Order: sequence, then C-alpha cells, then structure tokens
Amino acid sequence: MPLDYKLIGSNIKARRKQLQITQEQMADELYLSLSLISKLERGVKPVSMDTFFSIAEYLHTNIAALTADPNDPVVQHNQLIQEIDVMLEDLDNKYLRIVNQLMKTYTSQVREIFTFPNDPDQNVSKT
Repeated sequence: MPLDYKLIGSNIKARRKQLQITQEQMADELYLSLSLISKLERGVKPVSMDTFFSIAEYLHTNIAALTADPNDPVVQHNQLIQEIDVMLEDLDNKYLRIVNQLMKTYTSQVREIFTFPNDPDQNVSKT
C-alpha cells in the first residue's frame, strides 16, 4: 500500500500545531527550507526516510503516528489510552490504586447507564 502523503502532511501539521511550533521554527531547527516544510504539510512532496525520522523525532512522536489515519477507530482508541497513560505516569502507587478503583466503579456505572452500539462487553451475560 503506497504512502498517503496528504495524510502524512496533515498529521505533521497537526502535531506541529499541537506543540505550538511554527513552520519557520521547525525548518530552522531541522535545517530544512520553509518551502519544503510547507510542501510536506500539504502532501505535495514526498519525504526521504531520513528527513521523516528527523521530523518524527523533532515532533516527539513516531513514524506510525504520522502515517496513521486519525479517523480510524483503532488509532483514536490508542490515542485515548496514551492520553490516560500520560495523566497517570506521575502518580505514585497510592494514588494509582485510588484512580484504579474509581475507574472500575465509574466504568461499571457508565455501562449500566449508557448503551453503546457494537460494545462487545454489553453483550456478555452478567452472571
């Protein structure tokens, strides 16, 4: 399957903006031309693997994240898990146990109150 350069460019741009980095800053710090950054973000120019790795590293992400379709449910799921992981990483075991118990209680209550289509957990018999 060929690479979707428009998707990659869109992901690069979204990540750059998320980090509040301008195209000019990125170009200067990676020793690339502003024109190249612009073309990459618009998906009109393919990127060499070396440059692609440099961009991913600069944006504190990885190649997989930059090639993934953000509308893919699996990608969205993984992103949510990653966001939760970041929120929890600085907690010590005492607070992690508390958060763990709260999450168990909350998710159980959410499943009782809300019905989500295609949720395999809701089709399981609770005996």
